[in-house]
Amino acid sequence: MNRILTALTASVAAFAGTAASAGEFATAHYTTPLADVCPSPFYIQKDWLAQAEHGGLYQMIGAGGTMESGAYRGPLGATGIELAILEGGGGIGLGDGETAYSALFNGNSKAGVIPHLGFQELDNAYIFSNLFPVVGVFVPLDIAPSGLIWDVGTYPDGFHSVDDLKAFGESGAGMIYVSTITRTFGLWLVEQGVSRDAFVEGYRGDLENFVANNGTWLNQGFVTTEVFNLSNGMNWAKPVDAVTVNELGYPTITGMVSVAQPRLEELAPCLELLVPIMQQAAVDYINDPAEVNQLIADFTAGGFSASWWRATPELNAYSAAAQRDRGIVGNGNNATIGDFDLDRAAAMLELVKPMLDDRANPDVTVDDVVTNRFINPEIGL
Repeated sequence: MNRILTALTASVAAFAGTAASAGEFATAHYTTPLADVCPSPFYIQKDWLAQAEHGGLYQMIGAGGTMESGAYRGPLGATGIELAILEGGGGIGLGDGETAYSALFNGNSKAGVIPHLGFQELDNAYIFSNLFPVVGVFVPLDIAPSGLIWDVGTYPDGFHSVDDLKAFGESGAGMIYVSTITRTFGLWLVEQGVSRDAFVEGYRGDLENFVANNGTWLNQGFVTTEVFNLSNGMNWAKPVDAVTVNELGYPTITGMVSVAQPRLEELAPCLELLVPIMQQAAVDYINDPAEVNQLIADFTAGGFSASWWRATPELNAYSAAAQRDRGIVGNGNNATIGDFDLDRAAAMLELVKPMLDDRANPDVTVDDVVTNRFINPEIGL
């Protein structure tokens, strides 16, 4: 911990000397004074490398921030505080073996800081509710964009249900490439009856197995990202389609902006004012994503995310449109953006209960892992 705190001191000192500025839109529209209640810099740990699915975060700074390896920094509009958005991914934006969960407690060793907020997934929030207890305070993506991708030429009827996947697993036509079947979505599919032998584990944002097996495999990925990449390149450039995990019956949430449970009350005065800004920024981004799409493209083109990661303006435009068209970003079951559907959160808890082990609080409840306490119900699309 001392190593992290020492690096944090150096990071803050270095940041204090930068000449970053917020974009004109951010400066004009995000004006709630935060300096008296929020830490500055305020660190948000993302779950992956910069992409349009994170657009609402970058919207709060806009163009004019400072790009550096693993972080985008700048004034949060005219609020009086600095915002630092940290890259995610174990061994990439984070150190080897580190996650957005562990970073809230043990720090991001690459950035040398302990973030104030971090992106999480609802299912994992239950699964790690003892080891890394977090509370979700804002959900920028109403529906998880994660899903399974297939080649349209090989499978013109596609895969739209668990029964479709069961039949695929029994057919021997190909494999299903996912990150893991030991927990979350992969384990759930196995528990629903999809043959364990049909899965290959190890997905980390890669599409090589899909291409190498000539589109006979199904590949995990974001319907807002990998569908475009495969359709337009990646040594494939042929039509693909995808189904989200929610559409299959697994209603998790990804990109759930969360605070470490022990720090909830400490940061509550800040979150009361900051979360509504995050809500408004999500609305502003999806309504007019051009400025932020370009800054994400520039950030990744400069190698600040990872040397091999690129989010082009074309991909970002597709992603922003897909987020809205597929309901990935939306108001959900009411007129409010960013709030939690507590019935859906309860349904998710019931699905993951069989997966809980000593990493979880055996008595974990919905209220332990999500809250609408800081949400402004009047802000929505």
